[in-house]
Amino acid sequence: MSTSSERAPFIEAQFLEDLEAGSINLEAPYEESVVKEVINAFGEAFHDSAVQIRGCYNPNVPLMFRVLFAIPMDVLDIAQKQGWLTEDDPIVQLHKSISRECPRSLDEPEFTASHGFEAEWKFLGDTYSVDQILAIPGMTDGIRANRQRFIDLNLTNVPIMHLHYRDKTVSLYFLAQGPLTKKHLTEVVALAGAPEPTDEVYQNIVGVLLDASYYCTVVMDYETGKILRVEYHLLFPVKLPDEMEIPNVGERLEKFWDVPSYEIEDMDILSFCFGDTPNGQILALRSYCGGLRSLMKAWGIVGV
Repeated sequence: MSTSSERAPFIEAQFLEDLEAGSINLEAPYEESVVKEVINAFGEAFHDSAVQIRGCYNPNVPLMFRVLFAIPMDVLDIAQKQGWLTEDDPIVQLHKSISRECPRSLDEPEFTASHGFEAEWKFLGDTYSVDQILAIPGMTDGIRANRQRFIDLNLTNVPIMHLHYRDKTVSLYFLAQGPLTKKHLTEVVALAGAPEPTDEVYQNIVGVLLDASYYCTVVMDYETGKILRVEYHLLFPVKLPDEMEIPNVGERLEKFWDVPSYEIEDMDILSFCFGDTPNGQILALRSYCGGLRSLMKAWGIVGV
């Protein structure tokens, strides 16, 4: 999928060049002024963090870049000072509640190359039960109403959350034990109204997961609790096992791997998303700089 290259420090001019080239390659919108605003807002923090870039199988979807900090960073304060968020946003209040209830959590902001700040990937610092997560103040009744559906599918352990301010969604990353059966995959994606995945899609997923533990994300509308998407994340190790089968992601997404990585050890991820499209939309993520794999190992992320 990709080849390793030596790690280099974050260089703004190089990052802007790589992000623009990747956007052109994937027919994705790009606004340099927006990206510069983000870099200026976080200053030196970009040099002390890992940076990850994500591309989408579909055209006209901007590249996303995530900045992952190894130590606590008050992302909310920066976002509010920049005017990206307001105090009266209910998801801002939920964010604060999560930080209080999960004191070891870390905030990892997400930006797109066309809109800037959009979301936060929130590593909780521990694995919480779904009951603990749903009890956090600020969770809506609509989200809490999904509790039994999660439990019935053995989706009970939550180490990561995701708050999307622009889309007004809340996502729970469930840590699940493999092997993943076709029956279980079908039942879980049905939460988002998706049909049974094809045998090819199923094989694309389990060909990477094998029998290992994995992450499954459920994306919900914040107000109503409606489940919009289900996502399965495939993390690729440094050395691929002989039995691992690399999915065919299509010509467009193959171009995403042309975005350079300046890491000693690349960290590549594929995410299969169900709910928006019948056979699953595919997202591709790769580390850009900053030692993402080492950071995720330190956090105990499975599959790294």
